[in-house]
Amino acid sequence: MSGRTNFAPTARTIAVALVLMVIGLLGTYGTVIPDLAGVAAFGLAIALLLLGMVIRGI
Repeated sequence: MSGRTNFAPTARTIAVALVLMVIGLLGTYGTVIPDLAGVAAFGLAIALLLLGMVIRGI
């Protein structure tokens, strides 16, 4: 058996990822934030949620 386990991201991690997703939407579909910042925010949100599933406490 493998010792791998998955964890659930904490509420704080989900809230930060949600804010990053909103920034990503504003950057991608709005004119408030540049497109590159929007794409970077999407990437950070995805990475944060994935880390939250692998590392306990994030």
